[in-house]
Amino acid sequence: MSHALRILPAADADVDAAAEFISRDNLEAALRFYDAVERTCRELAQHPGRWPRYELRHPRLANLRKRSVVGFKNYLTVGDTVEIIRVLHGARDIPSILTGGPVVE
Repeated sequence: MSHALRILPAADADVDAAAEFISRDNLEAALRFYDAVERTCRELAQHPGRWPRYELRHPRLANLRKRSVVGFKNYLTVGDTVEIIRVLHGARDIPSILTGGPVVE
């Protein structure tokens, strides 16, 4: 059973920015990235609880899950159930990006 999928504007902008960055070196890879994000989002909609929680102490972000983009392991989709809130490179300071500032553990 597939759940409804909602991709927030910030996540959509993340995908476009990543594809633009990838296309500087390899246009074909950038097009594959778009396809991989679409495939990953479909998988998330089909099995939303399958991937691990993204543990943050911020109460608004308590139920987030993360999933690498299929074929692009450094890019993560981060969302609550099937609402994709961001698509970020794994090397970025994801807690700060998600909470809007530095995270103190």
